[in-house]
Amino acid sequence: MSDLVHDLSSRARDMNAALTVFDKSDTLLATNDKQRTIYPFIDFSRSVTFRDIVWECVKHRKFSSDTIYSDPARWIGYAEDLRRFNRFWQSFTLHSDGRVIQITYERLDDTDGWWYQIRRDVTSNVQESVRGGYDSLISLNGGGVLPQSGRPSFVVRLLDALPYPAALLTPRCQVIDGNPSFASILSRGDGLSMVGGRLCIPDAPTEQAELSKRAAGFFRRRTRTPITLRVSRLDQPAPYFATLSEPPAQSVGSGGPMNGILLLTLVDPDVLPTVSARTVAELLQITGSEAEIALALCSGRSVDEIAEDRGVERRTVYNQVSSILGKTGLRNQAGIVRQVTTICWHFGSRA
Repeated sequence: MSDLVHDLSSRARDMNAALTVFDKSDTLLATNDKQRTIYPFIDFSRSVTFRDIVWECVKHRKFSSDTIYSDPARWIGYAEDLRRFNRFWQSFTLHSDGRVIQITYERLDDTDGWWYQIRRDVTSNVQESVRGGYDSLISLNGGGVLPQSGRPSFVVRLLDALPYPAALLTPRCQVIDGNPSFASILSRGDGLSMVGGRLCIPDAPTEQAELSKRAAGFFRRRTRTPITLRVSRLDQPAPYFATLSEPPAQSVGSGGPMNGILLLTLVDPDVLPTVSARTVAELLQITGSEAEIALALCSGRSVDEIAEDRGVERRTVYNQVSSILGKTGLRNQAGIVRQVTTICWHFGSRA
């Protein structure tokens, strides 16, 4: 394994980056001088684990995100979940001193569970290299190059601010980063999984084909309005609603909004805050009956199921859906789901 550590050390040196190598028990196997410089308060001469390093960083207030300080143990668990379902990823974090750090993680083949992190400062030169397409996401396993996600600028912990499961994807459905709620869904195998770094819907080939098609074609569409798809859940009648959209225009340093990266958000109807049909009717300027239809769609019910529940013909429900679309200017049922979901989060009761 000394050749492997040597190769990693050479790569880190060429990138002027910090390196840590861990075994399957998350115990540190090797590090370099750059890592010791960045974290001088950690005694790397003794046996330390990934958790030890994170706790020392928390103690010395190295992170900028308050969510880490409020529950460090949960954040560590999220990082462990992320490693379990992803073989390779790169993400960006903001340190308390204002430095933006790019973190590369990879599990190493043929090593009995070894993994490494390479951390480097995101300087203006690094940004220019990534935006110009000269800084590919390199995987050490086999030396392959993972497809790039366009010309991104750097979004720092965007996902932490979202109250529901969310992830950043490439148009090929490769997961760049995800928040703890998203990691929890993947770790449960609840309708979604990761295969080779790509997001999959294993038990619903038709839904998987639709997700892949919509993600691949998102940036070729004339208008980039969000797309909402149904994702069947494990042993649950109500589906997730998966929405593909462009991330908000947030960048670090110079540069414009992200390009070539998708924001995936998941809504679980079972945990949406409750809102009354009257509130929906008033906010969307529709009738009370139409508001009930809109809420039923948002809960994961199909038109056929709604018609059966209400004891009416399918055509009656379709006519009411058409009326909602005409009054609100929304384009389709997915638009109704997105709009009502937003209303639930902002106006619903969380009793």
